[in-house]
Amino acid sequence: MSSDRWSGILLLLLSLYICVESSRLGLGVYSRPGPGFLPFYSGLLLAVLSLALIFVGLRAVESREESWRNSLNIVLVSLSLFAFALLLEPLGFIGAAFLFATFLFKAVERRAWSFALAAAVLISGASYVIFERWLQAQLPAGLLGG
Repeated sequence: MSSDRWSGILLLLLSLYICVESSRLGLGVYSRPGPGFLPFYSGLLLAVLSLALIFVGLRAVESREESWRNSLNIVLVSLSLFAFALLLEPLGFIGAAFLFATFLFKAVERRAWSFALAAAVLISGASYVIFERWLQAQLPAGLLGG
């Protein structure tokens, strides 16, 4: 069996355990959740995703070549994470995330410039909205914050 199938089976068993134990705590109702409400539905989501992983593992054709076998990609990703951390304060979150995503799409994945730039704008913008606006996390503003 492939690693995806084994991982899916293990995660499915874990999710079943989480659902059983959290239901013992009491689920409550949507308007008044009990202590087991969140763990139960998280376990249920994990079960669905585990089943999807098992299904994908069953249908996948075994491939001998993996992109991570190229050690240059590992070095590039590691260095880009380091650069992201260094550039986060001076450029701010949006600028650093944009450059990080652009570099990964262009240098590591070898995508076209149009795809790399469009995906980087989408990723950095969506990350900003999620973390700064919805979660109200204080992200470094950098050049944009003055």
